[in-house]
Amino acid sequence: MADESIREPSPKDESYNLKINAWNGVLKGAGGQLVNPFLGINAIRLGAPNIDLGIISAIPYLAGGLAALLSPWLVRQPELKHTTVRLFLIARLSILLFAAIDADPLLPHRALWLVLAIVWANIPGALATLSWQAMTTALFSGAMRSTAVMWRQWGMNVVGVIAVLLGGWAINRDPGTRGYMVLYVIGAFLGLAEVAIYRRFRVHHLHRDLPSTTWATALPALWHHRKLRQFILASTVFYFGWLMLWPASLRYQVSVEHANNGWMAIYTAVNAIFSIAALPVWRLFNRRVPTRRLLPWATLGMALTPAIYLFHPSLAAIILANVTGGLAGAGFNLLINVRLMEVVPESLRTMAVGANTFLTGVVGGLGAIAAVLFMHWGSLMAAFWGATVIRVMAAGLFVWASGSFRQYVPHPHRAPLG
Repeated sequence: MADESIREPSPKDESYNLKINAWNGVLKGAGGQLVNPFLGINAIRLGAPNIDLGIISAIPYLAGGLAALLSPWLVRQPELKHTTVRLFLIARLSILLFAAIDADPLLPHRALWLVLAIVWANIPGALATLSWQAMTTALFSGAMRSTAVMWRQWGMNVVGVIAVLLGGWAINRDPGTRGYMVLYVIGAFLGLAEVAIYRRFRVHHLHRDLPSTTWATALPALWHHRKLRQFILASTVFYFGWLMLWPASLRYQVSVEHANNGWMAIYTAVNAIFSIAALPVWRLFNRRVPTRRLLPWATLGMALTPAIYLFHPSLAAIILANVTGGLAGAGFNLLINVRLMEVVPESLRTMAVGANTFLTGVVGGLGAIAAVLFMHWGSLMAAFWGATVIRVMAAGLFVWASGSFRQYVPHPHRAPLG
């Protein structure tokens, strides 16, 4: 069976989708920042041990890995957009489970129930995100894809700053659980608005993998794409080091430096503010420098964040870690998505994105669990050292995956210079 021809959206539809994409990101940022920054400290307040913090950090990525295994199911959906809408709807409504757990003080093992609720909410959300990534070629042309990602991220961050600061202020004014419950309920309703906006995307020419595609048929074909193989290897190494920091930094902030919800909100807001400022700069760089050459620099910048924790920072000094995280993270999140779309084969786009999501999700989740093991058998500093070194290694792998190393390797049949 021949593949469908690749048809990009019309200029009119693309302009419309750019606006919808930005508004969808604004609502996603508002709802997400009223919920996600406070889940970890809420779990600690409910008595969560280190392993639970590791699981909470790993859940979004492990769920993404599990969702990726269902890529063949997505390929067979006759209306991918409608399937995506339903999955997002389940995920956003599931936020109400967090509020229900906080509402019942007599519920035994509330920290465990919160972890299970987070697992439940993330599985449909991860599957919807995978579907959304596969749809981007039908929504935006190759020339506009990085612009669409940039404006979406920018809107998410701007509104997210306001949301997280208001959320931290509100929770600190209520010493009980009511503040968390109110934020979760508001976050769920904003999630419903996000889904309503998502339904308005115009998708007329969605390129699909062959309906008979399975992992057994797709994996051998994907393996022959060298750029994809190298990109996925570099990404998996980075995600291991990325998630290794999360449970360790959260435990350091809350248990060592005794950060409250206000400090957590400040950290998230600072990260977002510097991300907002850096996104246009990274986009400007990306117009002059190919994504494959720029991505390693953003990755190397991400190694600064865990390195700062090696100096035992105070509550105020931790802000610097969020400054570096915002500056470098803005570039990484923009470039990693653009580069992924550059290296995946068009005829197996959904399966290729699924393979990348599965490997980065599972390995990233193992990184979070590795941090827990470091904290149990070693120390917090061991986890910070590990995260720093592995991120630097990932930057080198992205250089290798870009082909830059090959420029400096003498050809076996070419006479050396000099």
